[in-house]
Amino acid sequence: MHETYRHQFSRKSRWMLQAIMAPEFVLAFATGQKVEAKKSVEDFKNLVLPGQEHQKWNIRHGFYANMGGFVLQPPDWPAFPINSKQLLWLIERGYVEYPKMTAKEVWDKSKADGFQKSLTCLQTGWFIIQIIGRAIQHLPITTLEITTLSFVLCALVMFSQWANKPLDVESPTILTPNKKIADILLEAGPAAREPYQHTPLDFVEKPSPPSWLTEVQPHLRFHTGPRMRPLPRLTNDRFPVIGAGPDAVFLFIFTMGYCGLHFVAWDFSFPTRLERDLWRWASVAIAACAFIFWVCETYQDGHRLGRWERWGATLANKFSKSGKDGRINTMEKARRNRRFIPVWEVVIMTPVTVVYTIARTYIVIEVFLSQRSLPVGAFDTVAWSQFIPHL
Repeated sequence: MHETYRHQFSRKSRWMLQAIMAPEFVLAFATGQKVEAKKSVEDFKNLVLPGQEHQKWNIRHGFYANMGGFVLQPPDWPAFPINSKQLLWLIERGYVEYPKMTAKEVWDKSKADGFQKSLTCLQTGWFIIQIIGRAIQHLPITTLEITTLSFVLCALVMFSQWANKPLDVESPTILTPNKKIADILLEAGPAAREPYQHTPLDFVEKPSPPSWLTEVQPHLRFHTGPRMRPLPRLTNDRFPVIGAGPDAVFLFIFTMGYCGLHFVAWDFSFPTRLERDLWRWASVAIAACAFIFWVCETYQDGHRLGRWERWGATLANKFSKSGKDGRINTMEKARRNRRFIPVWEVVIMTPVTVVYTIARTYIVIEVFLSQRSLPVGAFDTVAWSQFIPHL
Protein backbone atom coordinates (compact mmCIF):
# COMPACT_ATOMS: atom_id res chain seq x y z
CA MET A 1 0.00 0.00 0.00
CA HIS A 2 3.06 2.24 -0.07
CA GLU A 3 2.84 5.15 -2.51
CA THR A 4 5.99 5.80 -4.52
CA TYR A 5 7.72 9.14 -4.24
CA ARG A 6 7.00 9.89 -7.91
CA HIS A 7 3.25 9.34 -7.51
CA GLN A 8 3.21 11.33 -4.28
CA PHE A 9 5.09 14.22 -5.89
CA SER A 10 2.76 14.18 -8.90
CA ARG A 11 -0.35 14.14 -6.71
CA LYS A 12 0.84 17.02 -4.53
CA SER A 13 1.93 19.02 -7.57
CA ARG A 14 -1.56 18.73 -9.03
CA TRP A 15 -3.09 19.98 -5.79
CA MET A 16 -0.57 22.83 -5.59
CA LEU A 17 -1.47 23.94 -9.12
CA GLN A 18 -5.15 23.66 -8.25
CA ALA A 19 -4.61 25.79 -5.15
CA ILE A 20 -2.92 28.48 -7.24
CA MET A 21 -5.49 28.56 -10.01
CA ALA A 22 -8.66 27.93 -7.97
CA PRO A 23 -8.13 27.97 -4.18
CA GLU A 24 -11.88 28.23 -3.58
CA PHE A 25 -12.37 24.78 -5.12
CA VAL A 26 -9.67 23.28 -2.91
CA LEU A 27 -11.53 24.84 0.01
CA ALA A 28 -14.70 23.10 -1.21
CA PHE A 29 -12.88 19.74 -1.08
CA ALA A 30 -11.60 20.53 2.43
CA THR A 31 -15.11 21.43 3.59
CA GLY A 32 -16.56 18.29 2.04
CA GLN A 33 -13.97 16.12 3.79
CA LYS A 34 -14.77 17.75 7.12
CA VAL A 35 -18.51 17.22 6.59
CA GLU A 36 -17.92 13.53 5.83
CA ALA A 37 -15.70 13.16 8.92
CA LYS A 38 -18.40 14.76 11.10
CA LYS A 39 -21.00 12.48 9.52
CA SER A 40 -18.92 9.44 10.49
CA VAL A 41 -18.93 10.63 14.11
CA GLU A 42 -22.73 10.69 14.03
CA ASP A 43 -22.85 7.23 12.46
CA PHE A 44 -20.51 5.69 15.06
CA LYS A 45 -22.53 7.16 17.93
CA ASN A 46 -25.19 4.51 17.29
CA LEU A 47 -22.65 1.67 17.33
CA VAL A 48 -23.29 -0.75 20.18
CA LEU A 49 -20.87 -3.60 20.83
CA PRO A 50 -22.23 -5.92 23.54
CA GLY A 51 -19.65 -6.74 26.19
CA GLN A 52 -16.98 -4.61 24.56
CA GLU A 53 -15.54 -1.25 25.47
CA HIS A 54 -14.14 0.85 22.71
CA GLN A 55 -12.58 4.25 22.27
CA LYS A 56 -14.93 7.06 21.39
CA TRP A 57 -14.92 7.75 17.67
CA ASN A 58 -14.18 11.41 16.94
CA ILE A 59 -13.54 13.60 13.93
CA ARG A 60 -9.85 12.64 13.77
CA HIS A 61 -10.85 9.00 13.38
CA GLY A 62 -13.26 10.07 10.62
CA PHE A 63 -10.58 11.97 8.70
CA TYR A 64 -8.12 9.11 9.19
CA ALA A 65 -10.57 6.48 7.90
CA ASN A 66 -11.78 8.51 4.91
CA MET A 67 -8.23 9.19 3.75
CA GLY A 68 -7.46 5.46 3.66
CA GLY A 69 -5.95 5.07 7.11
CA PHE A 70 -7.55 1.64 7.58
CA VAL A 71 -6.64 -1.15 5.17
CA LEU A 72 -8.52 -4.45 4.99
CA GLN A 73 -6.30 -7.50 4.50
CA PRO A 74 -8.54 -10.49 3.62
CA PRO A 75 -6.90 -13.92 3.33
CA ASP A 76 -8.21 -14.44 -0.22
CA TRP A 77 -7.87 -10.96 -1.71
CA PRO A 78 -5.29 -8.20 -2.16
CA ALA A 79 -5.32 -5.60 0.61
CA PHE A 80 -7.40 -2.51 -0.06
CA PRO A 81 -8.31 0.68 1.86
CA ILE A 82 -11.74 1.22 3.38
CA ASN A 83 -13.52 4.40 4.43
CA SER A 84 -15.47 5.09 7.60
CA LYS A 85 -18.83 3.83 6.25
CA GLN A 86 -17.31 0.57 5.10
CA LEU A 87 -15.49 0.16 8.40
CA LEU A 88 -18.72 0.70 10.34
CA TRP A 89 -20.50 -1.84 8.11
CA LEU A 90 -17.81 -4.45 8.80
CA ILE A 91 -17.84 -3.80 12.56
CA GLU A 92 -21.64 -3.99 12.84
CA ARG A 93 -21.64 -7.39 11.16
CA GLY A 94 -18.75 -8.72 13.22
CA TYR A 95 -16.28 -9.14 10.36
CA VAL A 96 -13.60 -7.00 12.04
CA GLU A 97 -13.02 -5.76 15.55
CA TYR A 98 -13.37 -2.15 16.52
CA PRO A 99 -9.95 -0.48 15.95
CA LYS A 100 -8.28 0.18 19.28
CA MET A 101 -6.89 3.56 18.36
CA THR A 102 -7.20 6.71 20.40
CA ALA A 103 -7.36 10.14 18.82
CA LYS A 104 -3.82 10.77 20.06
CA GLU A 105 -2.56 7.61 18.35
CA VAL A 106 -4.20 8.74 15.13
CA TRP A 107 -2.50 12.12 15.42
CA ASP A 108 0.87 10.48 16.15
CA LYS A 109 0.74 9.00 12.65
CA SER A 110 0.51 12.49 11.20
CA LYS A 111 3.49 14.47 9.98
CA ALA A 112 1.74 17.77 10.73
CA ASP A 113 3.70 20.21 12.85
CA GLY A 114 1.51 22.25 15.18
CA PHE A 115 4.22 24.85 15.75
CA GLN A 116 4.69 25.30 12.00
CA LYS A 117 0.95 25.75 11.51
CA SER A 118 0.78 28.28 14.34
CA LEU A 119 3.71 30.23 12.90
CA THR A 120 2.08 30.26 9.46
CA CYS A 121 -1.21 31.53 10.91
CA LEU A 122 0.70 34.21 12.82
CA GLN A 123 2.46 35.40 9.68
CA THR A 124 -0.71 35.46 7.62
CA GLY A 125 -2.54 37.24 10.42
CA TRP A 126 0.14 39.94 10.48
CA PHE A 127 -0.22 40.36 6.72
CA ILE A 128 -3.98 40.89 7.08
CA ILE A 129 -3.37 43.50 9.80
CA GLN A 130 -0.97 45.33 7.48
CA ILE A 131 -3.55 45.43 4.67
CA ILE A 132 -6.15 46.80 7.08
CA GLY A 133 -3.66 49.40 8.31
CA ARG A 134 -2.90 50.54 4.76
CA ALA A 135 -6.60 50.86 3.99
CA ILE A 136 -7.24 52.93 7.14
CA GLN A 137 -4.36 55.28 6.34
CA HIS A 138 -5.42 55.48 2.66
CA LEU A 139 -2.14 54.05 1.38
CA PRO A 140 -2.21 52.42 -2.07
CA ILE A 141 -2.78 48.67 -2.11
CA THR A 142 -1.43 46.72 -5.08
CA THR A 143 -3.03 43.89 -7.02
CA LEU A 144 -0.31 41.61 -5.66
CA GLU A 145 -1.40 42.40 -2.10
CA ILE A 146 -5.09 41.89 -2.93
CA THR A 147 -4.39 38.54 -4.60
CA THR A 148 -2.16 37.47 -1.73
CA LEU A 149 -4.91 38.47 0.70
CA SER A 150 -7.37 36.23 -1.14
CA PHE A 151 -4.93 33.29 -0.90
CA VAL A 152 -4.34 34.03 2.78
CA LEU A 153 -8.04 34.04 3.64
CA CYS A 154 -8.58 30.76 1.77
CA ALA A 155 -5.56 29.24 3.52
CA LEU A 156 -6.81 30.22 6.97
CA VAL A 157 -10.24 28.70 6.34
CA MET A 158 -8.61 25.56 4.91
CA PHE A 159 -6.47 25.30 8.04
CA SER A 160 -9.62 25.42 10.16
CA GLN A 161 -11.37 22.78 8.03
CA TRP A 162 -8.36 20.47 8.11
CA ALA A 163 -7.34 21.24 11.70
CA ASN A 164 -8.04 17.63 12.79
CA LYS A 165 -6.90 15.89 9.62
CA PRO A 166 -3.66 13.86 9.82
CA LEU A 167 -1.01 14.73 7.25
CA ASP A 168 0.86 12.30 4.99
CA VAL A 169 0.02 9.04 6.76
CA GLU A 170 2.19 6.44 5.04
CA SER A 171 1.73 3.50 7.42
CA PRO A 172 -1.98 2.55 7.54
CA THR A 173 -3.66 0.43 10.19
CA ILE A 174 -4.12 -3.15 8.94
CA LEU A 175 -7.43 -4.86 9.76
CA THR A 176 -7.81 -8.59 9.20
CA PRO A 177 -11.40 -9.88 8.74
CA ASN A 178 -12.47 -13.18 10.25
CA LYS A 179 -13.94 -14.32 6.94
CA LYS A 180 -12.86 -14.40 3.33
CA ILE A 181 -13.95 -11.50 1.15
CA ALA A 182 -15.87 -13.96 -1.04
CA ASP A 183 -17.95 -15.05 1.96
CA ILE A 184 -18.52 -11.44 3.03
CA LEU A 185 -19.80 -10.51 -0.43
CA LEU A 186 -21.97 -13.63 -0.59
CA GLU A 187 -23.60 -12.85 2.75
CA ALA A 188 -24.14 -9.21 1.71
CA GLY A 189 -26.72 -10.30 -0.84
CA PRO A 190 -27.61 -9.01 -4.33
CA ALA A 191 -26.20 -5.53 -3.71
CA ALA A 192 -22.66 -6.92 -3.56
CA ARG A 193 -22.90 -8.83 -6.84
CA GLU A 194 -22.44 -5.80 -9.07
CA PRO A 195 -18.94 -5.20 -10.45
CA TYR A 196 -17.01 -2.78 -8.28
CA GLN A 197 -15.16 0.35 -9.46
CA HIS A 198 -12.82 1.01 -6.54
CA THR A 199 -12.88 -1.84 -4.01
CA PRO A 200 -15.09 -4.91 -3.37
CA LEU A 201 -16.97 -2.93 -0.68
CA ASP A 202 -18.21 -0.21 -3.04
CA PHE A 203 -21.78 -1.41 -2.52
CA VAL A 204 -21.72 -0.24 1.12
CA GLU A 205 -21.79 3.41 0.04
CA LYS A 206 -24.27 3.84 -2.78
CA PRO A 207 -24.41 6.25 -4.45
CA SER A 208 -20.84 7.28 -3.67
CA PRO A 209 -19.38 10.68 -4.58
CA PRO A 210 -17.69 10.44 -8.00
CA SER A 211 -13.92 10.69 -8.23
CA TRP A 212 -12.26 12.81 -10.91
CA LEU A 213 -9.50 10.28 -11.64
CA THR A 214 -11.46 7.03 -11.49
CA GLU A 215 -14.91 8.06 -12.75
CA VAL A 216 -15.08 11.52 -14.31
CA GLN A 217 -12.04 11.18 -16.56
CA PRO A 218 -13.03 7.72 -17.89
CA HIS A 219 -16.54 9.10 -18.43
CA LEU A 220 -15.00 11.86 -20.59
CA ARG A 221 -12.76 9.29 -22.37
CA PHE A 222 -9.62 10.45 -20.54
CA HIS A 223 -7.75 7.31 -19.45
CA THR A 224 -5.17 8.77 -17.09
CA GLY A 225 -6.37 7.52 -13.72
CA PRO A 226 -5.03 4.56 -11.72
CA ARG A 227 -5.78 1.23 -13.42
CA MET A 228 -5.02 -1.10 -10.51
CA ARG A 229 -8.06 -2.69 -8.87
CA PRO A 230 -8.75 -2.74 -6.04
CA LEU A 231 -7.39 0.77 -5.60
CA PRO A 232 -4.16 0.82 -3.55
CA ARG A 233 -5.26 4.10 -1.92
CA LEU A 234 -8.45 6.12 -1.63
CA THR A 235 -8.46 9.01 -4.06
CA ASN A 236 -8.66 12.47 -2.48
CA ASP A 237 -10.39 14.03 -5.48
CA ARG A 238 -13.93 12.81 -4.88
CA PHE A 239 -16.54 15.49 -5.42
CA PRO A 240 -17.28 17.06 -2.03
CA VAL A 241 -20.61 16.05 -0.53
CA ILE A 242 -21.43 19.09 1.57
CA GLY A 243 -25.20 18.81 1.61
CA ALA A 244 -27.56 21.71 2.13
CA GLY A 245 -26.68 22.63 5.71
CA PRO A 246 -24.72 25.46 7.36
CA ASP A 247 -21.41 24.25 5.88
CA ALA A 248 -22.77 24.65 2.35
CA VAL A 249 -24.15 28.11 3.11
CA PHE A 250 -20.85 29.22 4.65
CA LEU A 251 -18.85 27.85 1.71
CA PHE A 252 -21.09 29.59 -0.83
CA ILE A 253 -20.83 32.94 0.97
CA PHE A 254 -17.07 32.62 1.38
CA THR A 255 -16.55 31.55 -2.25
CA MET A 256 -18.51 34.49 -3.59
CA GLY A 257 -16.68 36.77 -1.14
CA TYR A 258 -13.36 35.44 -2.38
CA CYS A 259 -14.36 36.11 -5.98
CA GLY A 260 -15.71 39.54 -5.04
CA LEU A 261 -12.41 40.47 -3.40
CA HIS A 262 -10.94 41.02 -6.87
CA PHE A 263 -13.46 43.84 -7.38
CA VAL A 264 -11.59 45.82 -4.72
CA ALA A 265 -8.96 46.50 -7.39
CA TRP A 266 -11.59 47.85 -9.80
CA ASP A 267 -10.22 51.42 -9.64
CA PHE A 268 -6.61 50.58 -8.80
CA SER A 269 -3.77 52.14 -10.72
CA PHE A 270 -2.71 49.86 -13.61
CA PRO A 271 0.18 50.37 -16.05
CA THR A 272 -2.26 50.68 -18.99
CA ARG A 273 -5.98 51.19 -19.44
CA LEU A 274 -6.22 47.87 -21.31
CA GLU A 275 -4.82 45.98 -18.32
CA ARG A 276 -7.31 47.70 -16.03
CA ASP A 277 -10.24 46.76 -18.31
CA LEU A 278 -9.04 43.18 -18.61
CA TRP A 279 -8.79 42.95 -14.82
CA ARG A 280 -12.38 44.15 -14.51
CA TRP A 281 -13.62 41.65 -17.09
CA ALA A 282 -11.64 38.85 -15.46
CA SER A 283 -13.09 39.71 -12.03
CA VAL A 284 -16.64 39.61 -13.40
CA ALA A 285 -15.94 36.35 -15.24
CA ILE A 286 -14.54 34.62 -12.15
CA ALA A 287 -17.51 35.60 -9.98
CA ALA A 288 -20.04 34.64 -12.68
CA CYS A 289 -18.37 31.28 -13.39
CA ALA A 290 -18.20 30.42 -9.69
CA PHE A 291 -21.91 31.23 -9.29
CA ILE A 292 -22.89 29.14 -12.34
CA PHE A 293 -20.76 26.26 -11.07
CA TRP A 294 -22.47 26.43 -7.67
CA VAL A 295 -25.95 26.38 -9.22
CA CYS A 296 -25.19 23.47 -11.56
CA GLU A 297 -23.28 21.37 -9.05
CA THR A 298 -25.79 21.96 -6.25
CA TYR A 299 -28.61 20.77 -8.49
CA GLN A 300 -26.69 17.77 -9.81
CA ASP A 301 -25.38 16.84 -6.35
CA GLY A 302 -28.94 16.78 -5.06
CA HIS A 303 -29.91 14.65 -8.06
CA ARG A 304 -27.06 12.19 -7.51
CA LEU A 305 -27.94 11.74 -3.85
CA GLY A 306 -31.71 11.74 -4.40
CA ARG A 307 -32.16 14.89 -2.31
CA TRP A 308 -34.73 16.47 -4.63
CA GLU A 309 -36.71 13.22 -4.86
CA ARG A 310 -36.77 12.93 -1.06
CA TRP A 311 -37.86 16.53 -0.64
CA GLY A 312 -40.50 16.07 -3.33
CA ALA A 313 -41.73 12.87 -1.71
CA THR A 314 -41.90 14.59 1.68
CA LEU A 315 -44.00 17.42 0.26
CA ALA A 316 -46.17 14.94 -1.66
CA ASN A 317 -46.79 12.90 1.49
CA LYS A 318 -47.97 15.98 3.34
CA PHE A 319 -50.66 16.64 0.75
CA SER A 320 -51.36 13.05 -0.26
CA LYS A 321 -53.90 10.82 1.42
CA SER A 322 -52.41 7.62 0.06
CA GLY A 323 -49.56 7.55 2.58
CA LYS A 324 -46.98 6.42 0.04
CA ASP A 325 -43.41 6.68 1.21
CA GLY A 326 -42.27 8.30 -2.04
CA ARG A 327 -39.13 6.19 -2.26
CA ILE A 328 -37.32 6.04 -5.56
CA ASN A 329 -37.55 2.71 -7.30
CA THR A 330 -34.53 0.64 -8.18
CA MET A 331 -34.58 1.62 -11.87
CA GLU A 332 -34.48 5.33 -11.01
CA LYS A 333 -31.57 4.79 -8.62
CA ALA A 334 -29.65 2.87 -11.24
CA ARG A 335 -30.33 5.57 -13.87
CA ARG A 336 -29.18 8.32 -11.51
CA ASN A 337 -26.02 6.44 -10.52
CA ARG A 338 -25.06 5.81 -14.15
CA ARG A 339 -25.53 9.42 -15.24
CA PHE A 340 -23.74 11.35 -12.54
CA ILE A 341 -22.45 13.72 -15.28
CA PRO A 342 -25.38 14.41 -17.63
CA VAL A 343 -24.95 15.96 -21.07
CA TRP A 344 -26.44 19.28 -20.03
CA GLU A 345 -23.81 19.71 -17.29
CA VAL A 346 -20.98 18.99 -19.73
CA VAL A 347 -22.43 21.49 -22.24
CA ILE A 348 -22.71 24.23 -19.60
CA MET A 349 -19.58 23.56 -17.56
CA THR A 350 -17.14 23.17 -20.47
CA PRO A 351 -17.31 26.85 -21.59
CA VAL A 352 -17.59 27.96 -17.96
CA THR A 353 -14.38 26.10 -17.11
CA VAL A 354 -12.58 27.55 -20.14
CA VAL A 355 -13.66 31.12 -19.33
CA TYR A 356 -12.75 30.71 -15.66
CA THR A 357 -9.31 29.30 -16.53
CA ILE A 358 -8.55 32.16 -18.94
CA ALA A 359 -9.74 34.80 -16.46
CA ARG A 360 -7.86 33.26 -13.56
CA THR A 361 -4.68 32.88 -15.62
CA TYR A 362 -4.82 36.54 -16.61
CA ILE A 363 -5.20 37.66 -13.01
CA VAL A 364 -2.23 35.56 -11.89
CA ILE A 365 -0.08 36.97 -14.71
CA GLU A 366 -1.27 40.56 -14.28
CA VAL A 367 -0.41 40.48 -10.59
CA PHE A 368 3.26 40.36 -11.58
CA LEU A 369 3.04 42.49 -14.72
CA SER A 370 1.51 45.38 -12.78
CA GLN A 371 4.57 45.54 -10.52
CA ARG A 372 6.48 47.33 -13.29
CA SER A 373 4.52 50.54 -12.68
CA LEU A 374 3.32 51.17 -9.12
CA PRO A 375 2.03 54.36 -7.52
CA VAL A 376 4.55 56.14 -5.31
CA GLY A 377 2.56 55.52 -2.16
CA ALA A 378 2.82 51.76 -2.68
CA PHE A 379 6.32 51.91 -1.19
CA ASP A 380 5.21 53.69 1.97
CA THR A 381 4.86 51.68 5.16
CA VAL A 382 2.07 51.87 7.71
CA ALA A 383 2.73 54.46 10.44
CA TRP A 384 1.72 52.27 13.37
CA SER A 385 2.40 55.07 15.83
CA GLN A 386 -0.76 56.79 14.60
CA PHE A 387 -2.83 53.98 16.10
CA ILE A 388 -1.30 54.49 19.56
CA PRO A 389 -3.16 57.16 21.56
CA HIS A 390 -0.82 59.85 22.88
CA LEU A 391 -1.00 60.38 26.59
